[in-house]
Amino acid sequence: MRTVALISGGKDSCYNMLQCVGAGHTIVALANLQPQNKDELDSYMYQTVGHQGIDLYAEAMGLPLYREVISGVAVDQGKYYNPTENDEVEDLYRLLKRIMDDLDIEAVSCGAILSDYQRVRVENVCQRLGLVCLAYLWRRNQKELLQEMIASGIEAIIIKVAALGLDPKVHLGMTLSDIQPHLLVMQEKYGLNVCGEGGEYETFTLDCPLFRKRLVIDEKELVIHSEDPIASVGYLNLKLHLETKENSGEPTQLPPTVKNSLDFVNDLNDTVFSDISDIELSESELESIEKLEKGKDDELNQLLTYSREGKDISATLDAADDSQIDSIESIEIGYNYDHMCNESLKHPVIDHRSIYGNRHGWYFIGGIVGEGHDTALATEDAMKKLIKLLESEDLQLSAVSSVNIYMRDMAEYAALNEVYVNTFRLPNPPTRVCIQCPLPDDVGLIMDAVGEVVSTSGQIALVPGSMRLAGSGARGQCALALRHIARVLRAAHPRAHIRSVVQSVCYVTHISAAREARRQLERRTAGAIVQCAVVPALPRGAAVEWHAWAHTDNNRFDYEETGCNVGDYKVAITRRWNYENTVAACVCYVATGSSPSTCQLSFPSEEACESHRALASRMSSAHVADAVEYALRKLINDCYDREPQPLVKLRIFYQVWSAPSLERVVEGARCAAARTGARLALTAAPVAALHNAFTFLSISGLRLDE
Repeated sequence: MRTVALISGGKDSCYNMLQCVGAGHTIVALANLQPQNKDELDSYMYQTVGHQGIDLYAEAMGLPLYREVISGVAVDQGKYYNPTENDEVEDLYRLLKRIMDDLDIEAVSCGAILSDYQRVRVENVCQRLGLVCLAYLWRRNQKELLQEMIASGIEAIIIKVAALGLDPKVHLGMTLSDIQPHLLVMQEKYGLNVCGEGGEYETFTLDCPLFRKRLVIDEKELVIHSEDPIASVGYLNLKLHLETKENSGEPTQLPPTVKNSLDFVNDLNDTVFSDISDIELSESELESIEKLEKGKDDELNQLLTYSREGKDISATLDAADDSQIDSIESIEIGYNYDHMCNESLKHPVIDHRSIYGNRHGWYFIGGIVGEGHDTALATEDAMKKLIKLLESEDLQLSAVSSVNIYMRDMAEYAALNEVYVNTFRLPNPPTRVCIQCPLPDDVGLIMDAVGEVVSTSGQIALVPGSMRLAGSGARGQCALALRHIARVLRAAHPRAHIRSVVQSVCYVTHISAAREARRQLERRTAGAIVQCAVVPALPRGAAVEWHAWAHTDNNRFDYEETGCNVGDYKVAITRRWNYENTVAACVCYVATGSSPSTCQLSFPSEEACESHRALASRMSSAHVADAVEYALRKLINDCYDREPQPLVKLRIFYQVWSAPSLERVVEGARCAAARTGARLALTAAPVAALHNAFTFLSISGLRLDE
């Protein structure tokens, strides 16, 4: 993409330019915001110290430089930014808009590493202008990043210090390589951010591999901004000139230390979750633990074993490498469901929308059906129904924090997305999950939503640097998508990590990936419960998509597995709830045979398959009510006497070719809600299959009261 680089003179903005070029983007211009009539401005957004030397960067790189004066201040200092008059963020908007009027640009290079405040505001401006924000340093390990910068030929000096352990009279003017050992000591001693992301220090870059000329210092003026016996603040004013480099006429050669986007995916086998301060085990450590536990725990082997014509084939799958798992559907596993999913077996879909809220301001919205053969019109129908539901509770679209969309045809995603984006014209739109479900032709989508609750958006195995799908098979895609979740959680809360996940749903496009997905989640989380659904298609042709919600006090949650019989049907449930009983989650399976909690992927014979279909399809609404009531009572968990009545979000995936009609499912669920006193926001959506061939209903529930 044609990219304009935001530069401050600091090491971060220069190194992010290197990363952009390494990822295949073209830097076409430089952009800078400068103070007016001041050496240094105490800005929340921009580094201004050293601004006198920025003009030389244009000649050093042979690129046009666009500059604007910082006229605003930090008016809107909230977590989320809304365009605000006289805010310094609007100076950036004005600068980039001027560049867009002159040049054809598609993206913006931003050197943000850790500051959510800065990232949110740059992304806000980019979103308003239709630009892509390229921040390749975001959330990188700072020790590793600093070493990369030095090794990659970023020659920068310390130009400002403002932290305990840094003395302006000693450390100003030192190069990165000279001060690196001291920074590491100060990190251990005082918790200093080694890349200066806490404002501890600022740098000025004199040379980098993208420069045709290097900057040379003629004079340095030391300015003590504030004298303090513990942590004085000081900076340098510089006078500089340019000198031509020996290789200035040769094509730019990036140093080997500049990683491309695939390098960050290829390390999955060794450092899957080596994030900032992460304490998760590496992939190799997990593999070693699994080998030790495998000999001790026969129950695990039984859980992951299924058969073909009575013969155990678990060893075949255990021995399969990643590429084999990617095409594991080619293995004949008993009698499967593939030929059963045709139009004639799809149930009519009825609208079953509802909205309920609790005293803490959280709202659950369920069962919105977008009706119509045309996807765009069906999406408009769903959005109108959503808005009407919100208005019934005096809410607006801005209250929606998360949306799940189950659409008929992923090939029509562009039409759906256009309507969706035009509806949610918000600075911070809700997180979203979008999958394809086997819906009838007269239904474009089913949608549910959550208001005022934070959850992750659906995560697929996109390589961040290129936004292309990783071609590493189901195992690799599982690992990368879970790493995305871990990093999103860490960015959302400093105490959150992958083991904070309480409940998740995993969408896969072939049942063979369900076993691998379940295995990877269980080995990385602390008892997270998972609902797995096989769907016809996922965004970008992904094999796996994860959606999860987490709780920072997940170590204070109890876990239970239990079950019962309802008529001829087996019901198995796993649930989690916190010690205060203010949060509870469950996943409940309803099956015709076998143990519904195991991963039996196929039927032993055609007769068994037909028997399953006949029994599942005739399940009455009364039996549905009994099964859902069992799940609700576990979920409500002795909260019957609370006022208002317990608020519950329920999602039911039903096996499209075998389950009872949606009308019976909805009728039974509402009957169960009436019996238990739960205010139930229900969404029911058809799927091709579930994690177990004999399971035809998969029910997940969530109760929040804190």
